Amino acid sequence: MKKLLLTVTGSVTVLILFVSLFSLNQTNQTLENKLSKTENDLKTMEKLIKQDTQFNDTVANQKKLTVIEEGLRTYLDYDNDTYLTRFEHLQNKATRETIQYLKELSSEEPPLLDIKNQLTELTIYLHPTDELTFLVQLTTEYSLDHEVVSTLPQLYQVTLIETNGEYKINQLINLGLTVTN
Repeated sequence: MKKLLLTVTGSVTVLILFVSLFSLNQTNQTLENKLSKTENDLKTMEKLIKQDTQFNDTVANQKKLTVIEEGLRTYLDYDNDTYLTRFEHLQNKATRETIQYLKELSSEEPPLLDIKNQLTELTIYLHPTDELTFLVQLTTEYSLDHEVVSTLPQLYQVTLIETNGEYKINQLINLGLTVTN
């Protein structure tokens, strides 16, 4: 009888162990599936965050590039009529100090001869470490009495300042003429 009781108790214990192992295995499988799904969801979220960041960076860079291009076009595209008013049009594209500096580089009176300066080429290069500094290679054509007298390839360093998500030209340095073929 003792033997039978031990055998039955042992068999029940082994059966309980098998049922417990089976249950643990099922629970483990369910947890692994949930973990796998969560990891996939996490990877998807990371991709979306990266895309969102890239989109925001692209939007921010586009805003910066637009300010630079519009600012340089406003400053460098002029004729007798717009020679002085171009500085007024720079108000939302450059800081007051920058505009004042550019005014000081120019004559206070429009030229007497018929002139025209036109920006013909513009390439903007991003700075590798400073996201508010840019190198700009451009070409302007200068006409006197409706005749092109010079084509000047130039190199500028442009530094922006950000205020409330808006960008303005804070510094404009003419690095000189560039060599062209």
